[in-house]
Amino acid sequence: MLQSPFPLRISIGLFVITLLMPLSAVRANIVDIGVLNLRHTEADKAFWAKTAQWLSKEIPSHQFVIKPMGPECLTHAINKQQLDFAITNPSQIVALEKTEDVHPIATLQTRYETRPYSHFGAALITRADRNDLKRLSDLKGQSVMAVSPSEFGGYQMIWRELQLAGIAPKKDFFNLLFTNGSQEAIIRAIINEEADIGIIRSGLIESLLDQNQLPANQIKVIHPQHTGPYPLLHSSILYPEWSMIRLAHTDIALARQVSRTLQAMPKSTAPGTYNPHYGWTRAEDFTTVHGLLRALKLPPYEPSKQISLKAILQEHGLAVGLIVVLILMLSAFSARMSRINRKLAVSQSELAKHRDNLEKEVAERTVELSQVNQALEQDIEAREKAEDTLRRSRAALQGVYEISVDTRLPQSEKLLRLIQLARRHFRMDAAFLYKLPDGPHPALSLCVSDGDMPEESKLKQCLESHLSEFKSQAILQFSDTPCAGQVVTFTVQVNGQPHCVLVFVGQNIAQWQLTEVDEELLRLITQWIGSSIERQDIETEHDKYRTQLGKVTRLFTVGEMASGLAHEINQPLTAATNYISGSLRRLDDSQPSHLKTGLTRSLESLDRATNIIRRLREFVQTGARRQEAFQLNATLKRVLSLLDSEAKQHAVTLIPPSLQGDVCVVGDPVQIEQVLLNLIRNAIDACDESGCVSVDIHPQTDTARILVSDTGPGIPEKELPHVFDAFHSSKSDGMGLGLAICRSIVEAHHGQLHVCNTHEGAQFMFELPLCEAGKAHKNTSEENA
Repeated sequence: MLQSPFPLRISIGLFVITLLMPLSAVRANIVDIGVLNLRHTEADKAFWAKTAQWLSKEIPSHQFVIKPMGPECLTHAINKQQLDFAITNPSQIVALEKTEDVHPIATLQTRYETRPYSHFGAALITRADRNDLKRLSDLKGQSVMAVSPSEFGGYQMIWRELQLAGIAPKKDFFNLLFTNGSQEAIIRAIINEEADIGIIRSGLIESLLDQNQLPANQIKVIHPQHTGPYPLLHSSILYPEWSMIRLAHTDIALARQVSRTLQAMPKSTAPGTYNPHYGWTRAEDFTTVHGLLRALKLPPYEPSKQISLKAILQEHGLAVGLIVVLILMLSAFSARMSRINRKLAVSQSELAKHRDNLEKEVAERTVELSQVNQALEQDIEAREKAEDTLRRSRAALQGVYEISVDTRLPQSEKLLRLIQLARRHFRMDAAFLYKLPDGPHPALSLCVSDGDMPEESKLKQCLESHLSEFKSQAILQFSDTPCAGQVVTFTVQVNGQPHCVLVFVGQNIAQWQLTEVDEELLRLITQWIGSSIERQDIETEHDKYRTQLGKVTRLFTVGEMASGLAHEINQPLTAATNYISGSLRRLDDSQPSHLKTGLTRSLESLDRATNIIRRLREFVQTGARRQEAFQLNATLKRVLSLLDSEAKQHAVTLIPPSLQGDVCVVGDPVQIEQVLLNLIRNAIDACDESGCVSVDIHPQTDTARILVSDTGPGIPEKELPHVFDAFHSSKSDGMGLGLAICRSIVEAHHGQLHVCNTHEGAQFMFELPLCEAGKAHKNTSEENA
């Protein structure tokens, strides 16, 4: 709100703030919030500080600072754009809306008992024993006390009520006193009978009663109003509380963020029935404030003053006299200047000659400057071109690095992306990678292509006619049709020999000029392609050796299992012999039923021996690695059946998975069977008599987890880091290749083989990817569960 003229010390303070404000604006992360300072209490200051701390915490990119100011200082700081936000009363907000284009973003909340409120009013108070004062009409001829005529939350609200009741304060009151002090002092003056009636804001009586600073039943309210659920004593209509406003130059996005943050600010939990600083809510409507100021003809609705000559002479007589004297002096000065002008006319002709000479010199100098400017423009253009080349090359190098270090991409995908990157960098229409012929037939084979070229076959014929030129790593361009002006090639070497040719196709290759940086980038790309091809050849050879080594290991395993398998095969063969002998003896008895039973059991025993031999043959067979879907339970069942005899010889119990139903996984069933066989055999060897080896299958989201556990002594801690090393074995007669091959097979299936010691023994774990049927089965099982 507005106050009376401020004293000299406030003027000095305003001057100092004006000087210091530009310095604070340099700190881009500081947000200044001006607060109208009208005799604020410590509780008011604490709430403003809490508001700034909350905003600084929730919006860490800015530091919010509260700056208490008087009315004139606040208006001046807003005019000079030295603040970002302001907190003030409704009347000043309406005035600033007309002059500074401000916008409210949040309104203060108070609390009475458990309900919040964002409006307030004014109250007419008197002593409780004044029974003659009940209505507004009773105020005529009384002594009335208020803080200030410019006080919105008090005198101006009551003034509007008196106007509606037909009462003129200056005319109808016996005395109208303005204390320019606190409203608490007005209450004390009423109790001490220093005035008949006092004007205060709503909520003050409840606050003093809550703090035991006002005796009960000593004050009453004249012309009490009952506005909806509003519980505080008041004599006027209600108006919006103080609000925070966004200034015209403040960033709108920041203002919206501040508005949301203020509304999310934790409400005050201060004790007491009435809390004047409960929190913040959305901005309220100021229509009622506009109506009050318009009715009272207060800013910004004050009437314009009529200006008359008589009033000007009465108020500014001395100034008018000085102006008349000044006009006379100017007239005399003009006469003298006319004489001087005539003398200057003579000098103008001489100046014209000098001007012509100067224009000639300027024209010559302009030509020189134009030449210099043209040279500078050429230099700038060359610099910009060089900077563009460096920027594009840096982006291309970054792309090469990201592609090369991305472990998730297969080599073929990396190769395709690298060629796409090169084509875009050199602005070509298409790019191809052809493998040079190995034999006598001069035919290129397409490895990778990117872009669009309808006549790729003609391009291939053109390149095949120049095969002899691809022996060097030089950049080649061709002049014959259809390659003329459209094709450029670069040879890729593998192991020091030409292996592939990288071809770029474009319409503007004839004008294409490679910079030194581009040449180095092209060499880097071709070297990476050559290294990638070498790596693929090495991996192919590695897979071949691993397959052969796996066969050797399986044969070694079969050799270790020979005695148990011989016993396993001997049992059904012996049984078949006995059944056949018995059947021959019964031929003389002429009992067909006994013969049928004996022959049937003989056939079953022979089938059992045949199945054992077939499983053994399937285990030792070799071939190319297969990637197919298979039932993990069936594979595990075959392995357990194959190892049943060996487990019985060691007095070890094999515990199959508790999981019911089939689990479909993707991989090479022969290699997975080898992994399971090696792990279970190692577990059997690690167990003492009466030990147990358990195998569990746990379906996960996309994989099936296989656990092989034993009840043996476990693996010594010092051996754990080396159990998967090649040729490392704890057995005196072991090859040390079993677990190394198991790990290699699991990693080839994109998994990891892990080992750890449990409280019972050792445990090996690995995962295999589920097939689509396995995933669907797992989801169905989970839904049923």
